[in-house]
Amino acid sequence: MDSPRPMTLLSFDLHQRRLDTAPGTSLGAIADGLAVELQPWMYGALPVPVTKARLTISGGRCPTHGVLLDFDPASPHAHRCPVCHVVYTGREHHEWWVMGAHLFTAERAVHAAALHLLRGDENHRTLAEHTLERLAAQYGQWPNCDNVLGPTRPFFSTYLESIWLLNVCHALSLLERAGHTRVSGPVREHILHPSSALIASFHEQRSNRQAWNEVAILSALTLLGEARAVHARLDAPGSLFTLLDDGLLTDGTWYEGENYHQFAHRGLWYGVQLLEALGRPLEGDRRARFHEGFAAPFAALLPDETLPSRRDSQYAVSMRQWRWAEWCELGYAFAPDRRLAATLHRLYDGSAPAGATGRAASTADAERNRPAVALTRADCSWRALLMANVAPVPPASWTPGSVLQPRQGVAVLRREAGHVYVALDGGEQGGGHGHPDRLALTLQRGATRVLDDPGTGSYVERALHWYRSTLAHHAPLVNGASQQRGTTQLTAFEDRGGAGWVQKVAHDLAPGVSGTRTVVVCDGYLVDTFEFTAAHPVTVTLPIAARCRADIAAWHPATRSGAGGLEDGYDFLADVEQAVDAPEQIELTLEGATAPAAWCAAMAAGAPPVWWRATAPGAPARPPQSRLMIDLHGTSGRIVGVWRFTESVGAITAVHLTPQATAVATVTTADGTTATHEPAPHGWHIGLVARHSRSSIDLEWRTPDESETTTPTDAPPERTRPNTVLTVPAVAHHDEVATRGMAFALGEHAYVQTEEPWGGNNTPTANVRLARTAEELVVLVEAHTGHAPVMPTGGTATRMPPNGLDNERADINADGVQCYLGVAGDRPGTWRAGMLAVPLGDRGARVTSLVPAGVVPHVDGESHADGWRLLVRWPLAALPEGAITFDLIVNERPPERERRRGQLVLSGGGGFGYLRGDRHAPTAPLGLVVT
Repeated sequence: MDSPRPMTLLSFDLHQRRLDTAPGTSLGAIADGLAVELQPWMYGALPVPVTKARLTISGGRCPTHGVLLDFDPASPHAHRCPVCHVVYTGREHHEWWVMGAHLFTAERAVHAAALHLLRGDENHRTLAEHTLERLAAQYGQWPNCDNVLGPTRPFFSTYLESIWLLNVCHALSLLERAGHTRVSGPVREHILHPSSALIASFHEQRSNRQAWNEVAILSALTLLGEARAVHARLDAPGSLFTLLDDGLLTDGTWYEGENYHQFAHRGLWYGVQLLEALGRPLEGDRRARFHEGFAAPFAALLPDETLPSRRDSQYAVSMRQWRWAEWCELGYAFAPDRRLAATLHRLYDGSAPAGATGRAASTADAERNRPAVALTRADCSWRALLMANVAPVPPASWTPGSVLQPRQGVAVLRREAGHVYVALDGGEQGGGHGHPDRLALTLQRGATRVLDDPGTGSYVERALHWYRSTLAHHAPLVNGASQQRGTTQLTAFEDRGGAGWVQKVAHDLAPGVSGTRTVVVCDGYLVDTFEFTAAHPVTVTLPIAARCRADIAAWHPATRSGAGGLEDGYDFLADVEQAVDAPEQIELTLEGATAPAAWCAAMAAGAPPVWWRATAPGAPARPPQSRLMIDLHGTSGRIVGVWRFTESVGAITAVHLTPQATAVATVTTADGTTATHEPAPHGWHIGLVARHSRSSIDLEWRTPDESETTTPTDAPPERTRPNTVLTVPAVAHHDEVATRGMAFALGEHAYVQTEEPWGGNNTPTANVRLARTAEELVVLVEAHTGHAPVMPTGGTATRMPPNGLDNERADINADGVQCYLGVAGDRPGTWRAGMLAVPLGDRGARVTSLVPAGVVPHVDGESHADGWRLLVRWPLAALPEGAITFDLIVNERPPERERRRGQLVLSGGGGFGYLRGDRHAPTAPLGLVVT
């Protein structure tokens, strides 16, 4: 085994650090606080649960308010809601608590080891060693099964084990640096080696989670003395360097959005520190981009000191939390930066209310957001204790103005010293955490959220599908379907103070449909223009506003079904109404206000605009809200709006909108000035007529850098192409499929795994046969799993039971079949028919359509001791004409599990099946000629 030098994970002068953290110093105050928080655990063991964590819909959340229950490491069975103060008990809540307890304990081992290293308290050494010993003894006892996102023993997702392992590594490294190796052998043998190997078996590509996986693996390999393996991993594709190059965009932001920026960047910070210790420090563009990542989120901060809720971000997250302060401390230590110094000065200014910071119950780097609270440097944690500058960061001044982060898609125009915030979305897609919200408009005045992004709540609740719909945003959608992935081009961004503008073009909102949104911001108001063009007549819907009322006299009940997709959003609407005889120009008034906040008008080449409203979910853990929408039908159209954001009610005296004309809006302000807004060849022209003068403002196009046109790099290939086309044999009766049908044998080559690969005690197989009668496509599936079929408890022959685990259909976690039929040339994952069927013993089968308004085949089922059999009969009249694409999946769940173990896929296996649900998007399904 190689012996790497150094064996440390952090590079600092230990002798000097001991002096710098002595009592009475600013860093010493951090040590004092951490020691006080460890005191209750000095004479009683830290929690090491014997069970693994478990993810369910209800676990850890208040059923009334939808917020996370408080985490108390000393209370494994009673969990309090921070809103209603009700205490909840039960298995689901306890097993959610287990996740926090695992992370809390590993982090406390780091605290104890760091305090012993710096101050020599033997009690801290004993606590760290005893904790690591207990973790080493327990690790192999936690089962690697029933996971949600990757293999893991203590948790339900791999990245959580990576965070945990990283803390174990740092605790051990700090103990060894203090000269103590009593627990080194057991921790290396029973945790570092098996845990790092398990994590390395599941590569998450460009995800924020892979940043933690990489750093945990590299840290463990370093402490295991595997120097060659460390450097080989660093130099391999998909490495830590790859994440720095491809995950961090050219503007310094993480491609998955604000919520994952700090999480991923913090993981990268550990990696950058390790690189320093290994003698491979960041240089050049990588170093500059990583440094920019510390300040980048603050440039787009909202007026109420919260982060934007774009993509899968939590809603209204305050920056006044101790982990943000520590992040700024670490960033300034990496490279002095006036922006970070000014932000720290702001965080430490004492203007927020006093209260508990939450550090005493922190769960390592799996953060739990808390309300804003007053902070000092003493509230930082062990990372700042070891790596922050000795001297406090000097005071500095910095107020973000209008800002452009083109790759991230952030384009912000600010007014009134930052009190007014206007943003137009459309940039990097954000991977699986991206939302279909290109051209979404945000408007916030102080703490008043006029047009905002609702963010995302729990990943396992049904409401996730609403928050990931275009309808939940102030962004356009086509024919009732959420936007498809496509490119966004920034064509204008300029701010002259008195006037500024931003324009973006979204290509392929739907096939053959493009949209352009132009936002011009002046003193006291903005002009918003959305235009679309389509190759064929379409219906474009634009959510105009929330929590407002329109001056429309009459409404009547209506229905809106949308396109029927899971994340189109229409299933979440209630109290839908359509306007009767709406005026050509309407006024909007915010709830609780008396004066108009906005004026809007529209036109389309096809039919008059249709106004409608509905009640929809509010932001997570907030009440439902009213939403106002407009539909335009035709091959082109334009919607024009004016929003007043000045506090002065009388600042705007008249608004006249003419969407059908070149000059789209005329606005008269209280001083008698009339501004006429219109697009122009050079960009945007504002003609100004005052009482005694005429003038104009001309805003110009910009030539975007090539990197500013975003391409959905994580999007699937454009079209499916079957690599094999077979003719289905004809039979006289469907029973003949068993003897005369086209046969396929599914085994190891077809297997998609979760924790366990195919082999040993996990060897499911299936025989699939296809044939056709004069009226039906017949599919016979005979599965051999080694056990009788397992299915969720409850439900009926026609109705599946509710799923208490997550927001997927319960029957995916059962023995059964998913079957799909489509047309070659469709986008992957687009099917014309699909179904999920599970055998019900002697009762036949339960069948669920996977395609909105899709045909449901007739299915017969039977069960036996080592498997089951399903006969599926699709009516030919309901199938697409000509050659079709076809795929089939056999789900397998053994009796000892509550989630499926794996899948046999007709078009080919390989890889992992986490988070697939009943979705299936092969690029090369089987091609069939049926008739």
